[in-house]
Amino acid sequence: MADSSKLRKYRSDHEDLETNSRSAIVEAGRVLFLKQGIASTTMGEIAEQAGVSRVTVYRHFPECGAIAFVVYNQMLESILEATRAGVPTGVSGLDAARHCLNALFAAYPSQESAFRYCAAFSSYYAMEERSDELAEWYGAREFQGLADACAAFFGSQFDRETSGRLMALTDAAASGLCGLAVAGSPLNQTYVESRLRSLKELILGQFDSLAA
Repeated sequence: MADSSKLRKYRSDHEDLETNSRSAIVEAGRVLFLKQGIASTTMGEIAEQAGVSRVTVYRHFPECGAIAFVVYNQMLESILEATRAGVPTGVSGLDAARHCLNALFAAYPSQESAFRYCAAFSSYYAMEERSDELAEWYGAREFQGLADACAAFFGSQFDRETSGRLMALTDAAASGLCGLAVAGSPLNQTYVESRLRSLKELILGQFDSLAA
């Protein structure tokens, strides 16, 4: 019985250690990817930043792209969470959709780095040659853009055409915010705020035309 208890504790401690190592690797990747880009980051640099061995990194992930993918999903969820928090409870239909778009723009200042990372990952994902192992790794996990992530919500409340147009607007808004995050600079906030207002007016104007 004592041996069984010790074995369970060993397994639990080992699982905790594995979870902590994986979290440290992902966080190290996030820091380095934002600082120097995904393609310019090596597994060795991530291992050093995370304070683990290269063997440990490779035990969890086949290559940098897999870590970048996990960070992407975290960044996307952060944007979605901030957006959802800005939609009042009890609203539905087009009213909810408009609140959703407004909340997306309101979330930009606190989510600027997340938008910037999503833009960088999208470029990386489209341009980098992926190994068979990484393609399989991606395929076994969920990969959604912001518009796709909203599809279930939109699709459950509108007809197919309206839902599609709302998804296209959301995609345009997200793409615009990602582009702004890449082009903008903390040293030029006036430019960023002006572009943000213009983009918001454009998207909401198109939404109002759709809703009319």
